Amino acid sequence: MTCRERLKRVFMCREVDRMPVRIDALDPLSPRYRKDWDELYLLTEKYELEILRDWIPLKEEMPALPYNLFSEEKSSALSGMKEITTFIESPDGKMTEIYNYPEDGSPGYIKKHFIEDVNDAKKYLSLPEQANFPAIESYLDIERKTGGRAMLMIGIDEAAYAVQRLMGSELFGYWLYDERDLLRQLVDRAYREIEKLTKHYLSKNIGDCMGWVGPEVCIPPLASLKDFNEFVFEYDKKLINLIHEAGKLVWVHCHGDMAPVLNRFVEMGVDCLNPIEPPPAGSITLSEAKGVCSGKMALDGGVEDGAIDMLNAEAMRELMIDVINQGKPGGCFILSPTSSPDTRPELTPRQLENYRIFIETAVKMRLY
Repeated sequence: MTCRERLKRVFMCREVDRMPVRIDALDPLSPRYRKDWDELYLLTEKYELEILRDWIPLKEEMPALPYNLFSEEKSSALSGMKEITTFIESPDGKMTEIYNYPEDGSPGYIKKHFIEDVNDAKKYLSLPEQANFPAIESYLDIERKTGGRAMLMIGIDEAAYAVQRLMGSELFGYWLYDERDLLRQLVDRAYREIEKLTKHYLSKNIGDCMGWVGPEVCIPPLASLKDFNEFVFEYDKKLINLIHEAGKLVWVHCHGDMAPVLNRFVEMGVDCLNPIEPPPAGSITLSEAKGVCSGKMALDGGVEDGAIDMLNAEAMRELMIDVINQGKPGGCFILSPTSSPDTRPELTPRQLENYRIFIETAVKMRLY
């Protein structure tokens, strides 16, 4: 089997010749290429690790927005920091976001969100909706270069997550109680745009699957199961039905404790759920999660990202053997860490060694 065939079969919970093994973002064609990953790229090709190759349009392929958006950058009042202020001009007034980030390229944070009160939300709702769609030439180029080497995934947004990014988790959590109807209007609007874009991609018949991130912003403990059902399940299931009707598959990335919501992802129709964080990050083990899914949904993940940072070599090998023994039997499983290497500014010797152990142990044990 090619890597592409193998991953597609796992998504459909069909038998394969070996357990797929992958590391997210470790793709020679990815724009996130980093020099400190060179050894990992070599190991990926040496052992033909699986690649889930995601695509989103290039900046120049995106249509013009139907409203004015512009940014200003300046030095922050904080030493070593920069500040980017982004403005959106809506029919009901200007919206503003302020983002602070270190000059050394480390991750930054949002100081002020676009939506901070009801008036901001109304400004967002007054924005004209996008009527044009991105070009797909860069996808066609990647498809030509891929062949059977990777499974191709079209990246799309998730409605609740799109709204949460505008306001942050704190306000999102409060509005689940205080402004639930207004929050519903915001998610409705975000969903309409996502659905239109998804239909555009489906009409072009691109990708093996479609994937999104973000349901974790609406699961316990921040949100209730009722909230998940109303603001995630209801919307994402409609999208999944559209995708399945077009003969495509669905991959979803959701951090957090899956115990309260795992069955709902199965019922939603997700084909592959990532990253399945083990205790203590979650309250359900990989083997327990496989029992719940029982051939109805594939799982992708299982190796807690922090293990790569913290464990010594012997403990890392023991962990790998345990995770593989939980996930491999019965198939429907892709072994991967729960996050990508780019969560670190630069890989340390210990992290590189643990990634090597991850790969080499998995390769020794992957055949069925």
